[in-house]
Amino acid sequence: MNRAGQEQKRRIFELQCDICKAMAHPLRMEIVEHLYRSKLAASALLTALDTSKANLSKHMAILTRAGIVERQKHGRKVTYTLAHPEIHEACSIMRSILYRRLKRGEKLASVMERPPSRR
Repeated sequence: MNRAGQEQKRRIFELQCDICKAMAHPLRMEIVEHLYRSKLAASALLTALDTSKANLSKHMAILTRAGIVERQKHGRKVTYTLAHPEIHEACSIMRSILYRRLKRGEKLASVMERPPSRR
């Protein structure tokens, strides 16, 4: 691969890291889950997430800057949508991997010998 190709590839990795950093909070993951189902008003997200307006605003700004969420303003009403449904798909894949890891850990824990009880 030539130098220009290497630089483009590195830039793609940097952008990918930006998205991963923006997703690196449980509330933001939950927001993506809600927005995958439907476009939501900020007020609906506030109710669904049980968080403060200031906290939601902070997290929505991070997701919007990263290009994960799109914001539409209609007068005083603000609605949000996922910019790309594939974001949710990537999160689902990660959850599937984590679920399998947890199940494997449970299996390992169940076959380990229990320490003798003290009497």
